[in-house]
Amino acid sequence: MDALKHDLPMAMTIAAFSGIAWYIGIELNFTLFVLFKRRRGLYFWSCALGSWGVILQPLFIILADFGVWTDRVGSIVMIYLTALLMVMPQSWTLFSRLHLLTRDTSLLRYIRWVLLFTSLVLPVPTIVIGVLAQATDMGASLAETNMKWDRVQVTIFLAQESLLSLLYIFETWKHLKTVGFVDDSPGRGLWSQRDGLFVHLVCMNLLIIALDGTLLGIEYAGLFYLQGAFKPCVYGIKLKVEFLVLNRLVRSVQHSRSTGALAGDQADASGSFPLVSHPSRGEQNRPYQYFH
Repeated sequence: MDALKHDLPMAMTIAAFSGIAWYIGIELNFTLFVLFKRRRGLYFWSCALGSWGVILQPLFIILADFGVWTDRVGSIVMIYLTALLMVMPQSWTLFSRLHLLTRDTSLLRYIRWVLLFTSLVLPVPTIVIGVLAQATDMGASLAETNMKWDRVQVTIFLAQESLLSLLYIFETWKHLKTVGFVDDSPGRGLWSQRDGLFVHLVCMNLLIIALDGTLLGIEYAGLFYLQGAFKPCVYGIKLKVEFLVLNRLVRSVQHSRSTGALAGDQADASGSFPLVSHPSRGEQNRPYQYFH
C-alpha cells in the first residue's frame, strides 16, 4: 500500500483505467435503463449486473489500495464480491445470445450446467483463500496458495468466455449459411458475405478473446496492481462490444424470420431477449435499433 502511494506512474495508470471503466459502466447503465424498452430477461440482467461490477470494482480497489478504507477484512471481501459481480455475468451474457442461433437443447443444457458450476462453486474458495491470505494473520502461509488459485480461477473464467465466443462464431457461420448471408461457393471465400456481417461479428469476438489473452498475460506476469485496474476496463469494453454484437445478430435473426429460415418464436421462447422490440411491417425497411 505504501509503495503504491509513492509509485506515481502506477497510481496514474490505475486512475486512467478506473476512469475508463466508470465511463463505460455509467454509459451501459444509461443504455440499459433509459433506452431499452423492456427490462427483463437473462441478457438484460446479465449486462446490468456486469456493468454494476465494472463501476464498483475500481472504487473498492482504490479505497483499499490507497488506505482510505482501513478495515482490511471488509475491503478485501468487497473487492472479491464486486470482482465476481463483474466477471460471472459475462459468461451468462455470451450464453444468452446463443439462443438466437441454435436449437440444440442438449448443447445449451450442457453449457448452462457448466456455467452454474463455475458461478456457484469457484467463488467460494476464491473469497475464502483471498480474505485469509490478505486480511488475516495467515497471510504469510497462504500467500503463495492465494496467488496460484487466483491464476487458476482467472484462467478458468477467461477460457470459458473464449470458448463461448468461438462457439458463437461457429453457430453464427452456420446460421448465416442457412439464411443465405454467406456465399461459400468455390472462389468466393470468407469476404463475400453480404454487408460484411460475419466478418464484423468475428472481429468483435476476436477482440474479446484478445482482451482476455492480454489480461491473462498480465495476471501471470505478476503485475498485481496493474491487473486489478485493467480488469474492470477490459470487462467494460467486453460488455460494450456485446451491445454491438447483439445489434448485428438481431438484424440477422429478423432477416431469417422474414425468409422463413428460422422459427419466428425462437427468441421469445428462450426467454433471453424480451428486451428486443420487433418492428411492425411498415418499419422493417428502416435501419434497426435494438433500443427504443
